[in-house]
Amino acid sequence: MDYQIQIQEEFEERSEILLKEFLKPEKFAEVCEALEKGDVKWNSRGPPNKRFYERAEEGTLPDTLKDCMALFRSEALFLLLSNFTGLKLHFLAPEEEEDEIEDTKEEEAASAPDGTEEGTSYSSSEPEQNQAALSNNSPQSNEQTDPEPGKNEAKKEPSVPTCQGELRHWKTGHYTLIHDNSKPEFALDLLLYCGCEGWEPEYGGFTSYIAKGEDEELLTVNPENNSLALVYRDRETLKFVKHINHRSLEQKKTFPNRTGFWDFSFVYYE
Repeated sequence: MDYQIQIQEEFEERSEILLKEFLKPEKFAEVCEALEKGDVKWNSRGPPNKRFYERAEEGTLPDTLKDCMALFRSEALFLLLSNFTGLKLHFLAPEEEEDEIEDTKEEEAASAPDGTEEGTSYSSSEPEQNQAALSNNSPQSNEQTDPEPGKNEAKKEPSVPTCQGELRHWKTGHYTLIHDNSKPEFALDLLLYCGCEGWEPEYGGFTSYIAKGEDEELLTVNPENNSLALVYRDRETLKFVKHINHRSLEQKKTFPNRTGFWDFSFVYYE
């Protein structure tokens, strides 16, 4: 518990944190082995004026990688991230002050995920669904039935935390761009990197956060093996992945069978 408090204090102070050795070494080795075997089908994502990288087709993932995707969508991780960050990502997380809730209702509505940029959307289950979710560790549906007009107008339902995510492959020539349709939003970004041995910042592939309308770089997240990056961004912060240049081919001198690296990329919304 002291460790979680330490993480939360650091995160609340800086709005970001890098947790090294996130997975147990033996589990991380299994994940890397599954990625290197080449059994995964990868699809290129575009259009070129917005992004260019490869996303895994989830139906082709081996069990080890499916388990990782399920972990990041699980009830347990929503709660863990709530404890790490202080964000309301689970109904068991501590309640916000009432006035803070009122101040942020409109912000939460405006920043709801659109389900198109970061992969399939999943939600943390509501209280009555919790026991079933913990027993089978499966993501819950985000479908809700709108109340009949005129009923419960005074009693608004709390928002259900959701996430979107994908498994990505990055190699020479890949990038993402900030574009006119880049959506400013309140969100928690999660990145877990794999296959980054020998990767240098000069190769590119790092995630940059900048202030909206400015060139000033607020934060850089460099790929680092088995490191979990958590970054909270508001509507004034945008992100992009730096173009991976020809220098990245130097990696082949040390790892002849490897091209680039992989990451599990998820975005969580309160």
